[in-house]
Amino acid sequence: MARGPDARWWRRAVVVLGVVGVLLVGGPFLWPVIDPPVEVERVAPAPAPVVPTAPAPAAPVVPAPVQAAVEAADATVTRAGAVVGIALLDRTTGTLATNDEAAEPMNAASLAKVLTAVDVLSGGSSSATDDDRALLRAALGPSDDPAMNTLWSRHGGAAGIARVVDRLSLTDTALPGEPSQWGEVQLSARDTTTVLRFVLEGLAPTDAELLRSTMSDAPARAADGFDQAYGLLDPDRRSAAAKQGWLCCLDSSIDLHTAGFLDGDGRYVLAILSNQPFGYAAARTVLDDATGAIRDRLGV
Repeated sequence: MARGPDARWWRRAVVVLGVVGVLLVGGPFLWPVIDPPVEVERVAPAPAPVVPTAPAPAAPVVPAPVQAAVEAADATVTRAGAVVGIALLDRTTGTLATNDEAAEPMNAASLAKVLTAVDVLSGGSSSATDDDRALLRAALGPSDDPAMNTLWSRHGGAAGIARVVDRLSLTDTALPGEPSQWGEVQLSARDTTTVLRFVLEGLAPTDAELLRSTMSDAPARAADGFDQAYGLLDPDRRSAAAKQGWLCCLDSSIDLHTAGFLDGDGRYVLAILSNQPFGYAAARTVLDDATGAIRDRLGV
């Protein structure tokens, strides 16, 4: 039987209805296939710009109390032609403060007696005797030169200084050109503090006290009549113990020194060595002013 136009129309209708039904039922599952989602690349946000910060200001450098004291003392030295070496040791902290001339070797004068004392009491050429100790008291207190001459001859003279240089590793100390002239031993303020520190820390306690007490009790007038009341041993010496040194008149100048312990405990070891033009009164003033500035700064 022939199919008419109506039959074809119905077939098209059925097909259309079927497609519509599939879309209605399975549409949600077919949309990703028909129209897949667009993949979006996720880009991390740009980092915030780094704003440089100014560095914290450096803390001001505060000099150690002993360095400030040495600077104050050095500022008092205004005498024309004076060369003044200053060294100050704080034995508690181990801090050594110096000025520019502290390593300058000078004629030791009677400070050589301290080096000889160290050699004698540390068994240099032989064991120290009671007579040696009596001579040391005379040499270090009233600064008796004949007592020093006897010790110098008895214990090897310049050889004793060489032993101390080796034992303490002194760097600015030299033997005298003429072996008999112990006053011309070359010594610096810096090396002097090393020697004095050894007195308290390296010698037997009884010998250390022998030297310290002898220097503490030094009379104002030396055995040769020289006025020792200056520097550490000025009339207001407080509890200081010191050895003074003076020598005239090599190279048209004088040497004047003060060296010892500022306080009774020996915490502060001070050495001020000077080579100055003629005039002991003016030279004493230089050392008095420098010592006073240090005492004021440290409160001792």
